[in-house]
Amino acid sequence: MFRGQEDIFFAILRSIAWGTSADVPSDVDWKALLKLAARQKCLHAFSVWTKANRIVTPYDQQLQSGVYVLLGRHARLNHLAVEVLSTLSQNQIPATLIKGASIAGLYPDPDMRDFGDVDIYVGEENYHRAAEIITAAYPQAHWHSDIRGGIHYILVLDENQDRVVELHRVTMEFHDKKADALYQDFTRKYMAQPSSMTLGDAQIAVPSAAYNALYVYMHAWHHFESTGVGFRQLADWALCLHQAYEESSPQAWQNLCSEIDAILTALHMKTVWQTFGHVLVEQLQLPSQEFPLYTQAYRNRAKRLLRQLLRDGHCGRTAKFTLGDIGLIRCFKYERPTKNRLLQKMYTVSRIIFDSCQMAKLFPCLAWHEFIATLLHAAKK
Repeated sequence: MFRGQEDIFFAILRSIAWGTSADVPSDVDWKALLKLAARQKCLHAFSVWTKANRIVTPYDQQLQSGVYVLLGRHARLNHLAVEVLSTLSQNQIPATLIKGASIAGLYPDPDMRDFGDVDIYVGEENYHRAAEIITAAYPQAHWHSDIRGGIHYILVLDENQDRVVELHRVTMEFHDKKADALYQDFTRKYMAQPSSMTLGDAQIAVPSAAYNALYVYMHAWHHFESTGVGFRQLADWALCLHQAYEESSPQAWQNLCSEIDAILTALHMKTVWQTFGHVLVEQLQLPSQEFPLYTQAYRNRAKRLLRQLLRDGHCGRTAKFTLGDIGLIRCFKYERPTKNRLLQKMYTVSRIIFDSCQMAKLFPCLAWHEFIATLLHAAKK
């Protein structure tokens, strides 16, 4: 028996992820349900799902119009991905397509997983040369980022941002040197043995499911701790874990769990991982044996996490201060000052305090660790 829009939402999301059936009551409030799906970055998936299951909604015209536009964009991005990977291959640069289309292939219907750019991992050794080659290959590019900073180089090929390439030096980066070293070793190990998939007429390299078991989570966490993460990314993660479990021998699975445990422990995030895992098992019905380090010890915390996930959605939590947050920030108009060094330091400390307090609501131990680590990192700049 359904108890509300959230139950119907999860029933449909499970159907999308696992290819199972979902009974939808005839009196469903489609406006509220689709609003929830949009907040969770699942509206495209729901639109494709309703059409595939011949379910009529009062918003079919708008939904299918949106599907048509996004599927056209997917086709252009897939073509662009093959182009870029081919160019890099011709220049002897190993490259792996991450996120986006590589995750879409895990869904029973890949059309249900939307994406907005082409993400390619090239590694630190080939990063600068790859960026120079791809920039030269698209001389009419609309905009590009600074090649010297950040974890990736962004190339926007048109003014509508309809064709965007991101070349990744690393997939994630952490302030903690020990944790970062463990994660980068993990990345180099698994990226050296990628899987493959067919995209158009080409066979391309994609991350192994074992690598995605951790990476997709870390990417989702990055969104969660800043502006909020939607259940589309958590569904991605569940599918990656399922595939990794299915493809691994018992010994390989045990080794993967040990590697993940070591990295999470170094990051002080094992409790966080296990809390999210309870949400995946309960709401997305991922079998508990397919979740590394699964425990029910954080059930109550997982309920609070679920409420926050449903409330915030994808990028629904503002990253800026509001008037009631920290009074010190008001005179800065919520933006980091650009010229006065003293004011910059005052802003940074206030911001660190605010972010730590936000995290402490769910994960107090991690919040304390992050508070100290971020203060030390900021002091070095």
